[in-house]
Amino acid sequence: MRKPDTDITMSDGDFSKLRAIVHQNTGITIGETRKTMLVSRLRRRLREVEEPSFGAYISRLASDPEEMQELTNRVTTNETYFYRTPRVWDYFQSVFLPEFQSKGSNRKIRVWSAAASTGEEAHTIGTILEQLRLETPGFDYSVLGTDVSSRVLDIAQAGLYNGRSITRFRRDQPALFASHMTGSDAEGYKAVPQIRARLKFKLHNLLEKLGGTSPFDAVFLRNVLIYFTDEDQEKILRHVRDLIKPDGVLFIGESETLNNLRTGFEQVAPIIYRPAARVGNSCT
Repeated sequence: MRKPDTDITMSDGDFSKLRAIVHQNTGITIGETRKTMLVSRLRRRLREVEEPSFGAYISRLASDPEEMQELTNRVTTNETYFYRTPRVWDYFQSVFLPEFQSKGSNRKIRVWSAAASTGEEAHTIGTILEQLRLETPGFDYSVLGTDVSSRVLDIAQAGLYNGRSITRFRRDQPALFASHMTGSDAEGYKAVPQIRARLKFKLHNLLEKLGGTSPFDAVFLRNVLIYFTDEDQEKILRHVRDLIKPDGVLFIGESETLNNLRTGFEQVAPIIYRPAARVGNSCT
């Protein structure tokens, strides 16, 4: 008879090694008090791959890149829903988009959902921009969603949603839901094809530069910086600064701040930032 998962224990040494591995591969810092959390997320995985101990699992990670990705999938936190944090969307719709359009209605807007998780944020952006496209001749858009977890990106790419996330969307934005989502309660809901054709999802580690892309007009980097050290936050924000247009906008999470960080951004409202004017080659 197979022993229960609770028989697998993690030594302090193995905990330190796994924390270092996670940080090296994702940049995410697991706090010294989060050992119980890490054990709970990985015990079942050890059983699935038939590793008898965390020490053996650590050895496996050194030569198994697919398992390294699975580790990333298991330890990352992914919580999101449509239209999360209304003031973000109010600013995006009532301030930023009118400013963007005032510079020329035929400009194509490019938006990056930089911690896309299961895709609700990118799809929220898509519904707003699709409504604007229908109302504005010549307007077009594209949305890129990235995440370090392949598991959540598979969900985002499929774009099929149900449960509380859909219930909240339908309740809070009934007109947009009716116009831009299709499906049923039984089978789930997807964005209409016109939106899905303009959404793209890609695996990406925020500590690395995002290649193969033009600058973005808006970047949503919400509820992810809190998992990084100050030094790594600054590195991530330098990458973002290099990929955002001078008149672009950056949105961060409600529990996050760029105060006391050297980022190249200046605050225009709580959790909303614009690129600061560059002085020479400095981003301060």
